[in-house]
Amino acid sequence: MANRIKSSITLKIFLSIASILILSSMLIYLAVMTFMPKSYQVQEDERIITKAEQLIIQLQTVSRTEASSLIERFCLQNQTTAVLQSDNENEQFGTLDESPNIEGGTSKTQMLSFSVMFSDSATPYLLLISQPIQTVSAISATFYRLFPWILLLILVVSAVGAWILSQLISKPVLEICRISKRMSEMDLTWRCNSGRTDELGTLAASLNEMAGKLSSNMEELKAANRQLKTDMVRQQEEEQRQRVFYAAVSHELKTPITILKGQLESMILGIGDYKNRDKYLPSSLDTINRMEGLVKEILMISRLTRDGMSLKYASVNLQEVILDVLPSYELLASEKNIRISKSEIQQTFAEVEENSFKKVISNLLSNAIAYSPPGAVVRVTLTKGILSVENTGVWIPEHCLPELFTPFYRIEQSRNKNTGGSGLGLYIIKTILDLHKMPFSITNTEEGVCFTINLGGSLTDAPSI
Repeated sequence: MANRIKSSITLKIFLSIASILILSSMLIYLAVMTFMPKSYQVQEDERIITKAEQLIIQLQTVSRTEASSLIERFCLQNQTTAVLQSDNENEQFGTLDESPNIEGGTSKTQMLSFSVMFSDSATPYLLLISQPIQTVSAISATFYRLFPWILLLILVVSAVGAWILSQLISKPVLEICRISKRMSEMDLTWRCNSGRTDELGTLAASLNEMAGKLSSNMEELKAANRQLKTDMVRQQEEEQRQRVFYAAVSHELKTPITILKGQLESMILGIGDYKNRDKYLPSSLDTINRMEGLVKEILMISRLTRDGMSLKYASVNLQEVILDVLPSYELLASEKNIRISKSEIQQTFAEVEENSFKKVISNLLSNAIAYSPPGAVVRVTLTKGILSVENTGVWIPEHCLPELFTPFYRIEQSRNKNTGGSGLGLYIIKTILDLHKMPFSITNTEEGVCFTINLGGSLTDAPSI
């Protein structure tokens, strides 16, 4: 048993706490048993003395006859006996209980004596008041009688309390032992839940800190690994998009170059109708112009992709930007009998790169005019932080809307040299608006197709003059 106690901190704590609780409880009980009856007696004596003094004051204001009833009532209320004596009288009040006390004798009493004179008599009287103290002896007897039961209760409560406390105190030690074993198995998901500030608490905090750092480092490695995989996937996707883009560029350039080459060779060799160079040179020049426009757009996309993050943004009045771009397209619109509505363009300031944003508006107007039938209306509105360009008289199949921003994508029925553009206009718009972090959408409306830009996060106050 002694060896078991030496090898178990829980048993040591249990025995220590149980001994302290039993000893403390016994001392408290003995102190209460010793001093409580005496304290009660002192308080009872003080109470009787106070009541007796009040009785004496009251007796001095009444007659001798009235005094008897007052003294009798006092004895009944306070469980005392009294004797009123004079030279000629000796009257007793109350009943003195002569029953044996705890020790086998008669009850012990405390005697109080007072001199009193009544209002109807000049004769002095002696009032003797006897107070039994059997109650105090009964309290002491009760303490002695309950001592075995109290001792048993103390033992039980102390044992239960010591067991609970020993478990609570030794729990951090057992927890640390268990954690150490898990740590040796490289399990870092544990934590020592100890709020102690002693050496055990310091050890637990150190283990927690070490596990936290190791776990954090492992999580950082895992996160870095995940980020690396994500970057690799993104890079592969970007490379795939570039391959598709370059393939599309090659395709778009190959066709006009082949046509141009055939026309020039035929004109040089004087084959057939190609001897009439004046007839085919304008067509060749038109092909070169389209190729030049395509190359410019490709170069712009390359510049935006490479240097987009270095664009210089400033607070710009978009109303002035739009009104500055519109005149360039009004003549083109009038040639197709298309009306441009600009009555709802409000003054709005936003943080943008002015030249690239002009390109957005130019491409939107160019597309709207190019794909609208004669007699259509192109509405340009700028209100409440929303810029929209709507062209009437057209409709785009819903399944084609998400593909409109793909490079070189064109709706089949518009894929011709007269109305079909390069297929890069909306892709350039998307690239610029993504750099500006402006949400946008293109939807079919009741009258046509509407392109909407939400300027929200880019809006600024008008600059002070």
